[in-house]
Amino acid sequence: MAKETANIHLIVGDDDYLVEATAKKLIASAVPEDLRNSAVEIVNGDAGAQDTQMASLRECEASVQTPPFLDPVKLTWWRNVTFLPGNGRLAENVKVALEKFAKNLAANPLPPNQHLVISASGLLMTSIFAKTFKTCADVVTFATGKRAKDRRDAALLNLPGLAKDEGLTFAAGAGEAFIAKVGFDTRTIISELAKMRTYLGDEKNTVTAADITAISSPGGEEPELWELTGAVGDRNLPLTMKLLNEFAGTKGFGILLSTVMEKFFRDLCVYRDAVDQGWITLHGWARDLAEETIALLDDAGIGPNAEARGFITRKNAQASKNYTPRELRVARHRMLTVREKLVSSTATDDSVIAELLRILPRPAARRA
Repeated sequence: MAKETANIHLIVGDDDYLVEATAKKLIASAVPEDLRNSAVEIVNGDAGAQDTQMASLRECEASVQTPPFLDPVKLTWWRNVTFLPGNGRLAENVKVALEKFAKNLAANPLPPNQHLVISASGLLMTSIFAKTFKTCADVVTFATGKRAKDRRDAALLNLPGLAKDEGLTFAAGAGEAFIAKVGFDTRTIISELAKMRTYLGDEKNTVTAADITAISSPGGEEPELWELTGAVGDRNLPLTMKLLNEFAGTKGFGILLSTVMEKFFRDLCVYRDAVDQGWITLHGWARDLAEETIALLDDAGIGPNAEARGFITRKNAQASKNYTPRELRVARHRMLTVREKLVSSTATDDSVIAELLRILPRPAARRA
């Protein structure tokens, strides 16, 4: 982060609501309300073609270089910029122009009565543009992540601030329950917080789990498939059932799940054999594998040169040890059979769940 007195602000994130809301708060703090129509100049940064990208940048530069005329303050908002480094491949002349723009701002600070706010959907923080901006600007990022866990963590991190806007706080554990029920979409969270504010009235400001049960609407995301395969690999029946219930009612759920699980058990068969052969250790693939062995494993999609390596290798190797080789072969056969029945319309989605319930429990003789 740059100094708090910085009058250049860069806001980045794929959550367009948070990015936009943050930009508007900065504008509100920098420019009095009665001056915003004349003192705030908005430049559209949503540009796809190379010539429109350059035109947008030139318009922003011209606005920044033009001091306020009749008003005591001026703010340029370069809004929704879609072509900063990291947002796809940039033409070399655009990349160079962006870097030059950043270097000029760093070398020539804006006067106290001028402000620049840039809002963007993405930015490569290791780029020259980003590194230069960090020397002269206040940089705010909202990273939601691709995985459900990352989006959940981001939503929980932002929840207190969003709740504060409604004059609300959450009792211990209630914030987690709220996000689990309403989901991770910021606009949905804002709407549900406003509804909660109305429900609680003026007398109560702390949200409890009972309040969430009473008024909040379900809107959570479906679990990621990797979460489900992880639970199955661990033979964690309660977690597996919880995740399966979240998938319930999804169109095509049975065929999708049986396909994913058949491949999962097929891979675990290979991993288990590799473990038994000593090719995999707790630290990953053995270093002295024969070339023909590596080629065989890579062809199966799980070898040292394939994409599934490191953490995934160790996790799947451990999961394979939670089953006997015979259990893995039987599990794969069950998933193949139920998928064939689903495709021929002789089975329902619930039959996949029934098969998993047969697979996951450990035989009585092997229970600890």
